[in-house]
Amino acid sequence: MSFPWLDRTPPRADSADRHAKAATDEIISRAGLLYRLGYSEAAATQRLIQRTTWEHEGERPAALTDQAIGKIVRDTFARKPG
Repeated sequence: MSFPWLDRTPPRADSADRHAKAATDEIISRAGLLYRLGYSEAAATQRLIQRTTWEHEGERPAALTDQAIGKIVRDTFARKPG
């Protein structure tokens, strides 16, 4: 007997890129929030690195290295989001 609701939709070819973009957008948003809360650039970078490591349990996407997160935070703080 076949159950159509058990059939899986195959993953999209660009799913890894979309996931990395969503994660990057979230880090940008959080960096802006930390800026508005008065965190220093170094403290915000460290906090976002720790959160990303925890969220991805050590297996982060290639686009979310410590250096990449540091660059995202630097760029966000340079914009002075308000």
